Amino acid sequence: MTKQKPTSRNPWAWVPSLYFTEAIPYVMVMSVSTIMYKNLGFPNADITFFTSLLYFPWVLKFAWGPFIDMFKTKRFWIIIMQLIIAITLFGITLSLQTTMFWSLTLIVFALMAFASSTHDIAADGFYMLSLEQHQQAAFVGVRSTFYRIATIVGSGLLVVIAGQLAPTMGIKNAWSIVFIIAGIIFILLFVYHKFILAYPLEDKGTMKDKKMNGSQIGLLFGGFILFAGIFCLAFFLISFILSLFGVVTPWKTIISTILLVIIFVILVRTYIATYVEKFEKSENKNEILLPFIEFLKAFVIFMQKKDIWNILAFLFFFRFAEAQLVKLVQPFLLDPRIKGGLGLTTSEVGIVYGTVGIIALTIGGLIGGYVISKKGLRWWLWPMVFIMHTPDLAFVYLSQYQPTNFLLINLAVAFEQFGYGFGFTAYMMFMIMISQGEHKTAHFAICTGIMALGMMLSGMPSGTLQEQFGYQNFFLWVIISTIPGFIVAALVKIDPEFAKKKLA
Repeated sequence: MTKQKPTSRNPWAWVPSLYFTEAIPYVMVMSVSTIMYKNLGFPNADITFFTSLLYFPWVLKFAWGPFIDMFKTKRFWIIIMQLIIAITLFGITLSLQTTMFWSLTLIVFALMAFASSTHDIAADGFYMLSLEQHQQAAFVGVRSTFYRIATIVGSGLLVVIAGQLAPTMGIKNAWSIVFIIAGIIFILLFVYHKFILAYPLEDKGTMKDKKMNGSQIGLLFGGFILFAGIFCLAFFLISFILSLFGVVTPWKTIISTILLVIIFVILVRTYIATYVEKFEKSENKNEILLPFIEFLKAFVIFMQKKDIWNILAFLFFFRFAEAQLVKLVQPFLLDPRIKGGLGLTTSEVGIVYGTVGIIALTIGGLIGGYVISKKGLRWWLWPMVFIMHTPDLAFVYLSQYQPTNFLLINLAVAFEQFGYGFGFTAYMMFMIMISQGEHKTAHFAICTGIMALGMMLSGMPSGTLQEQFGYQNFFLWVIISTIPGFIVAALVKIDPEFAKKKLA
């Protein structure tokens, strides 16, 4: 007699650990990698360009999501991705011991990013399948809390450990130990979730119990690869063409990539709309393709929203300044004073930015959510635009005066991060608002993909800008870069009643 698999578990047994797990690889790819490469002596231009490029798997999350729904179960994807992430964490350690550690670590980080973004899709899907609606609402705070705890562990505690070990063990060995620790943590989480995660009855792919031939599988995965490949090829082709006429300046990179995105959106929207229309008119529909077509239909409906170009501009440009700032904060804190930085140690950066900053960011987000629930998004939009962008002046002050007081540096970083957390709430609520309707899950995924694209393209040239301007002028440029955020906020229309708590 076989033992029946549990179809449910107490949410406290897996929700905290699952979202702790979700945050670690993202932090390692987006934040810890920047500090590690800076410690290893790489220039800011290379660091910001390539670590920003690692956003790409999160950009494609909305396109990759339907494949996760179609094949296997959410539980299967969670377990497999956690194992792959654990392997990649150990892979960074091994790569650091080679002479080709720059190229190898980037490749491993790219694999980690893809596994992490896939894990995000599966984890969020599993959360919705495993919990009733009232439980989902009740555990939203638990999810975000443990996500932030993991962020502090990754960008705070592990960075402090690296800083403490480096003087005696050397930089490479210190970071190798850090990634071994992270890998061990992930192996333990993998084993825990392998046994603790339940098997919800609804958790099954649409392709379960349906046979697919080789051509159909090739068509589905080929479509995704083509989607990713065209974007990558076009981006690097434009960069290559520009390089033939001289140095690829940040301005050319920014302008060319924005134009590329606009052209790409127009072409893809036209092609997908035509493809969906032909599929729905065909008499012999392939049932295997129905989930994929449904996603494409959701994409077409999203692109047909009223004022779609204003919506896309808001999603892309609202964080234009912050996307540049966030890539240079850690290098600025680490660089010696003679180069315009603050000359902090790696451990001090782990405390200032990875711990104090994250706590301030979290508090800002919590307060932002609370006040929006009282008066609604429309009332709070402009206050949040100002409160998000004006604290960037803290880094103008730090770069101009280069204070040595550690407490003052902590307060300045906390001030900026609190403002960012508070203002970012408006951005999140805007994405929720425009995602309302029949395809809200797919539409929200599209919004997060555009958000990641904006962060990626804005962050890539930021290191080159800093090297040309110096830290003092770069942070002044960041203040100028907040202007698009104010412009796009003026373009969007907000429902006066959205997110406002209804009185009984």
